[in-house]
Amino acid sequence: MNSDQIRQIGETADAALQCQGRPPHRILVVEDEPTIRKLNAELLVRHGYDVDAVEDGAVAWDTLQVKSYDLLITDNSMPKVTGVELIEKVRAAGMALPVVMATATLPLEEFARRPWLQPAATLVKPYTLAELLAAVKNVLCAAVPTAMLLFCLPAAVNAQNSIQPPSGLHVVSSDNTPRTNAAQPHAVRPHAVAVTVSGKCDHSEDGVTFTNLESGQILEQGAIVRTSQEARADLFFRRTGTTVRLQAGTEVKLEKIAVTVKDGLSAEHILLDLRTGRICTVVRSRATGSSLEIRNAAGRSVVEGRGVGRYIITADGTDISAAGSVVPLKLMGVKGITTIAAGQQFTRQDGKLLPLSRTAYDKDLVQLEELQGATDRPAGRPSPMP
Repeated sequence: MNSDQIRQIGETADAALQCQGRPPHRILVVEDEPTIRKLNAELLVRHGYDVDAVEDGAVAWDTLQVKSYDLLITDNSMPKVTGVELIEKVRAAGMALPVVMATATLPLEEFARRPWLQPAATLVKPYTLAELLAAVKNVLCAAVPTAMLLFCLPAAVNAQNSIQPPSGLHVVSSDNTPRTNAAQPHAVRPHAVAVTVSGKCDHSEDGVTFTNLESGQILEQGAIVRTSQEARADLFFRRTGTTVRLQAGTEVKLEKIAVTVKDGLSAEHILLDLRTGRICTVVRSRATGSSLEIRNAAGRSVVEGRGVGRYIITADGTDISAAGSVVPLKLMGVKGITTIAAGQQFTRQDGKLLPLSRTAYDKDLVQLEELQGATDRPAGRPSPMP
């Protein structure tokens, strides 16, 4: 079978199906980052899909043995079984299951060597929820030609060395080049997502006009977010795996959200201007060069590199590194750099490090534990967000 025959099969089936505007019943999401897994699954549930979400390729493969799906969305870099290995298992088992690979770095060399593993579409992190939804809709609309291609694939591989996705499939992003404004002006800029909003919260893109903040809101560099005295909001930064909780009466400006590239590796740099109130933050960075900076009255509090950290920072100049923080919190102030280890606190009034007073910050620590618990919680079959 030659490439023209394959293309004709795809075009004929796609024309007959016409997608009919109806979403499929089941999608399996495979993602080892808990917050991304939860966000992606909840987005798909809100748009009418029946979703299961698991934490790695090994669990996904076990799930595929007992339940059928219409689409597989998978990360690549995962423990036990990678995304490529999962696709290989799916293909070897003869499953007519379309795949969307959503990952930080695409395994292009692997796809070039074994083109039958090429997914129907790819997304390069950090992608937006809108991009994910568009990829899902486009791939599912072409589900029939994809299935037919899989059955014809052995003959097609013998006929040609390289096979592109069949006609009708939309590749959202097909390269592994980090998406920055300088390199790709048309690419989506790095951003934060309002994961949960409780009570009256608003935001502004220009610093003048404020509108109501809602769950799922995309916030780009320069945005200001503020919470009322009876409210709070959780913001998530995908690339650094950072969740920031704005407690009641807090105002934060997203001063900088930028991606840099060094030696082929991308990293995200976040600077938050904490103007009033206090925040809790849980950092789960897997990028060595990434950084989170929070500016307050004491200076700039910086978290750099890979690892997990849990911190409480107030606008008036108190920095806390809670127990369990692997990455130290560095305060860059007028007196130089102060490293705040796990279980320590720094207050601007005292100007020195002290053991953490749990009594003084008990409510903050409870919120911090809650925030970390939310990022750790497995996303099995999530409920729609209100």
